[in-house]
Amino acid sequence: MKNNLRILGMALCMLPMWLRAETVQGLQPAYQSAPGQNTQPAELIPTGTIIPVSLNSALQSDKTGSGAAVTATVMQDVPLSGGETLRRGSKVTGHVVEAMASGKEAHQARLSFQFDRVQLGNRTVPIATNVRAVASPHAVVEASPQRSSEDTDYAVEIGGDEISYGEGGLVMVGSQVVGKYTSHGVLANVAQDPGSPCGATIDSDAQPQAFWLFSVNACGAYGLGDLKIVQAGQTEAIGEVTLASDGKAVKVEKGSGILLRVVGSGAEEAHAFTTPSRAPGQ
Repeated sequence: MKNNLRILGMALCMLPMWLRAETVQGLQPAYQSAPGQNTQPAELIPTGTIIPVSLNSALQSDKTGSGAAVTATVMQDVPLSGGETLRRGSKVTGHVVEAMASGKEAHQARLSFQFDRVQLGNRTVPIATNVRAVASPHAVVEASPQRSSEDTDYAVEIGGDEISYGEGGLVMVGSQVVGKYTSHGVLANVAQDPGSPCGATIDSDAQPQAFWLFSVNACGAYGLGDLKIVQAGQTEAIGEVTLASDGKAVKVEKGSGILLRVVGSGAEEAHAFTTPSRAPGQ
């Protein structure tokens, strides 16, 4: 009898623990992965995504100091995987890594910067990007479709392609269909050309990319005098872009267009590419 009472007492003591274990098990998420299954979340902004932006303020290597904020606005809806969209008007932010005027310390004026965050809905997503092309405000205006009495159906994009808008909104480069026209720019079905730092290969099965007013093969600087992209953020110091000029200072005006390409998104990957600001002389 004593043994039976002892067993009953132990069972009553263990009952709360069993109930708690069952409750915790019932709260486990239904999407929990099986052992050994990859649990890494999908990239919010896939590597290779093109983001066309316009600068919100001027960049000048003789006036913009290291660490200064850099902001830009997304100029066209950017389709993402899973049916999500990076909306036109979203903000992209970054910072100046280093600014240097020409003089005793350098024969060229230089300015290095990087974009490292983008607004995606109500989230702020860390990113790392390189630059395919940059264009002056004048080049942006020249490439913007203009209504005329002749109602022309073509425009010369930044980079030189003459875009002809065919029936049904198809966008043609010569006789080749590259994508479709939207009210805020061109969506092109292209894949990155591994043989070129900026080139793209037309591929009807590729994820549509937002090129805004840029040609699909736009590469380098347009309408900015002798300014050159000496480091696009593709190789050394990934994500860090360096512009150089033989003049006294690098000057990129407010309203300049920039064609960015994402090389990584998410806190860990983007952090790995983040370059801290450098003090003059470092």
